[in-house]
Parts: sequence; structure tokens; C-alpha cells
Amino acid sequence: MATTSHKTTTKPAGRGPAAKEKRVGNPKPVDWRPIVLEALSRVPVVREACQAAGITRMTLWRARKDDPDFNKAVEDAMEDGIDCAEQEAFRRAVTGYEEPVVHKGELAWLYEPVLDEKGAIQRDEKGDVIVRPVRGPDGKLVPLTIRKHSDQLLSLILRGRRKQVYAERIEQTGAGGGPIEIDATKRAARVAALMAAAAQRKAAAGDHGE
Repeated sequence: MATTSHKTTTKPAGRGPAAKEKRVGNPKPVDWRPIVLEALSRVPVVREACQAAGITRMTLWRARKDDPDFNKAVEDAMEDGIDCAEQEAFRRAVTGYEEPVVHKGELAWLYEPVLDEKGAIQRDEKGDVIVRPVRGPDGKLVPLTIRKHSDQLLSLILRGRRKQVYAERIEQTGAGGGPIEIDATKRAARVAALMAAAAQRKAAAGDHGE
């Protein structure tokens, strides 16, 4: 009696028509606005903020134009950045800053005396103090510095904040230190000349606009 053999074939998993392909969708776009605001609050320069966010100045300009709330946030962030700049200017003007000392074209390093076990300063045979270079926590040599202050920055700060006291004043006087005398005829001629110049500029602007 003849027997019939049946062959069973199996399809690889995931190859059939019912198998669903796993697709990766488009990545979610990055919101660059917080990056711009954070950058402007540190450095109030539009170009650097745009570079940090990977956008163009035109993109930022359009976003500010279309969104008043975002435009206000940009202005506030820039004010924060300017405040930081003023704080640094005040520090350099009043508190001062450390400037490295350069001697004969080379950076000078900070030295300290060598102490013995009892904390006494050690000296050599000639009686000179034995010193060694100072190293920081990272093991690097510490440069010698001097504290400096910026009188120019201090002057700008005072003139900006106390204009009524520190602003420069220019006083003009007439002959012998008296008041300046203005001839009525000359003053009228001067006013007429200014009005004529303004009329010419207005006419020129109208010609360009046509």
C-alpha cells in the first residue's frame, strides 16, 4: 500500500503579509526657544544666541514678530544679560580683578617659604629664605597676580547711574563770561534755513517713494 508524505513548510516569522513592519517616525523637532532665552540671559548678543540654538537671525526675527509673548521673553532675557554685564563691570571697577604679572616677557609665578616640621621658615647657608613654587589643587603652578581697578569703568557706571552729579557739562558763555547774545535777525534767518532744509528732505523722500 502506497503512502503519501506531506511536506510542511514554515514561513520565517515576520515575513508573511500579515507581519507588521516597525517603522521609525520623524524625530520630534527641538524647541529652540528656551535655548535662545538661556543664551541671551548669559550673553545678550543675538548672533551668539542663534548659533547656540542652531537657527538663523531671520528665524528668530519672525518668531518675535509672530509671538508677542516670546518677543517680551527675549527682551527680558537680554535685560538679564545686560545686568550680568553691569555686575561684571562693577566688580572690575570697584572690587577689582587679578592681573597676572609678566616679567621680562615671561609669566611670573607665586612662591612661598619652605617651613620645617615646627612651622619655622627654613633658610639656606647664606641666611636667605628657601622658597618653592605654589601649586593649586589641580597641581598646576599658580601665577603671581596684582589687583587692579578700572577707573574708566567706574566713571562710566557713575555717569550712567548718577547723571545729575557726574555727567559732563559744557557751559558756553558770551564775551567777558556773560550770557550769549542772539540777534533776532540772525535767529530768524537760522530758523528759515532749517525749515527750508527740512522741506527739501521731505520733497526728496517723496520723489524716491514714487
